[in-house]
Amino acid sequence: MAKKSGNIYLFWQELRRRKVIKAAAMYAATTFIILEAADIILPRLGLPDWTVTFLIVLLIVGLPITLILSWIFDITPKGVEKTVDLGEDPKTIEASQKNQGIFRLSNLIIAILLVTVCILIYPKIFNKDKFEDIRDEKGKITVAVMPFENLTGDSLNNIWQGGVQNLLISTLSNSEELQVRRYQTMSSILGQKKNVNQASVSPSLAREVARDLETKTYILGKILKAGERIRITAQLLNADTEEIYKTYQVDCHAEADVFAVSDSLGGMIRNYLEIKNYSENLDSPGANASAATDSPEAFGYYIHAYESYEKMDMGTTIELLLEAIEADPEFIDPYVFLSFIYGATLDFVKSEAWCNKAYSKRDQLPVREKLFLDHLYAYFYETPLEEIKYCKLILEMDEMNSVYWLMLGDAFNKLEQYEKAVNSFEKVIKIHEKWGTTIRFPHLFFWMGDALHHLGDHKRENEIYELAFKIIPNNGTVVRYQAKCAISRGEKKVAEEYIDRYRTIRTGEGWNEARILSGIGYTYEQANQIEDAEKFMRHALALDPDSPQILEGLAWVLIDHDINLEEGMKLAERAVKSDPESYNIIDTWGWGLYKSGRYKEALEALNKAWELRGLYDPDIMRHIQLSEKALAESIN
Repeated sequence: MAKKSGNIYLFWQELRRRKVIKAAAMYAATTFIILEAADIILPRLGLPDWTVTFLIVLLIVGLPITLILSWIFDITPKGVEKTVDLGEDPKTIEASQKNQGIFRLSNLIIAILLVTVCILIYPKIFNKDKFEDIRDEKGKITVAVMPFENLTGDSLNNIWQGGVQNLLISTLSNSEELQVRRYQTMSSILGQKKNVNQASVSPSLAREVARDLETKTYILGKILKAGERIRITAQLLNADTEEIYKTYQVDCHAEADVFAVSDSLGGMIRNYLEIKNYSENLDSPGANASAATDSPEAFGYYIHAYESYEKMDMGTTIELLLEAIEADPEFIDPYVFLSFIYGATLDFVKSEAWCNKAYSKRDQLPVREKLFLDHLYAYFYETPLEEIKYCKLILEMDEMNSVYWLMLGDAFNKLEQYEKAVNSFEKVIKIHEKWGTTIRFPHLFFWMGDALHHLGDHKRENEIYELAFKIIPNNGTVVRYQAKCAISRGEKKVAEEYIDRYRTIRTGEGWNEARILSGIGYTYEQANQIEDAEKFMRHALALDPDSPQILEGLAWVLIDHDINLEEGMKLAERAVKSDPESYNIIDTWGWGLYKSGRYKEALEALNKAWELRGLYDPDIMRHIQLSEKALAESIN
């Protein structure tokens, strides 16, 4: 045993003599400094995440190499020299140790370095981030806020179930560290759960919904009343374990104060979740402003409007939103909502007007609501590139927001980037499949089907139309798109069956024969069967020779496909005289002028069509660009 102890002692003394211990301490301290610096600098240089991992591997590999080299070599005033081997003679080693002295400054430096490294490493190992397990791969904490349960005994206070929920979502969403599911998302998924009373969401159901939404934390709360005092309690829970992280309680004396205490409650939750910019933004009006109203009446109208929208009752939705604005003209959300509703119903004049009214109030909004408004503004006045930018920023905050995946796909469609469009649309479908909810966006099926049609993926295109028909049965547009798909696949008999079905649906909706024939002609034109398209459109014009829309339809086929430019221009001119404010008709006329070589007149007409259009139109933009190029070349 004594022999073994002596060997260990001798080995330790040899390590000291060869300065291996010093090299290890220096290497550990240097490694820590390098990793800390890399953690700060590399992300700001835009380098990928694997760069840090690669650096760690290099440093681990470097440690044994450093120790081996320090054993073999020594740095002396004469340079790097091989360390002299003194053998295993204890007397020789002891004599060498006497030359080193009892105490050296280097020993103190080594000790200080080791203590410093231990102090710095300790919190990283033992003081683990208590929310590490609930952060996503981007480091954000995802949160779902459930409707608050009304226990006041007064049904008039039911409005605060969604009211407090919405206000908390608004407050929490202003954080860069949180990713909060939207109120509309929560309402949609809860509304389609079977046997669910949103006035009382059980903890187990809340946990189920939170996990469906891919959130790892959720908030449950209650509203109580004693006399004139209203108390709001909230619990922050782990969606995997149902562990309660913290319980909150705030009181107020009147219903009008519910907004203030809800904002205060949201601030406490944000603070608890260690929001890094909370203190910096505390005195910033832009960061702390709320998109919500101070008027209980206005907020009630807004909540009920969204409930009507979920039932696809657009008329009632519009009425309630107008009531909300009348109750509080400074309440922004109804303005934005109205713009989208009118856009969905193709009333672009009113949609644009409400967009402008909302945008005039942009400066008073917090960051999140500004992004929604910026996207809406880009939808009307800018290019799809700006739409894509704002959609991506919104989706960074909430990747489960199916509305903005839909809008992102639409923007890619406008740029004719059909693969990217399809990927975005597929995301909408997957989100709703995960939730088990119904897709309430009819445009999804038309936009996605059109993108797939351009890609030639007719199998998936037809699957999308079949899915659409399950959700919106007996829809004439869906059937017409199915006919287009069948025609493109060369399935003539199947296409004729769809066309007969289309005719039946439109007849039941009160369409006359000329309008139906024009729709069939347009279907053949989209499927690139131009001869059949011309036949149906001529038949339609014979039945209704004064319809500007039917005139334009035939004119477009004759002009765009170079069948009869002269006849097409005559039809287009008649259509313009009949309806001088239709941007589609003016675009067709301008395109005919371009084909006729009248570039200056074409550009004037096409610019007018652009001014009259409701939204960004890629066809008109392409026609303008071609006319500008042709005019410039003709001048030169």
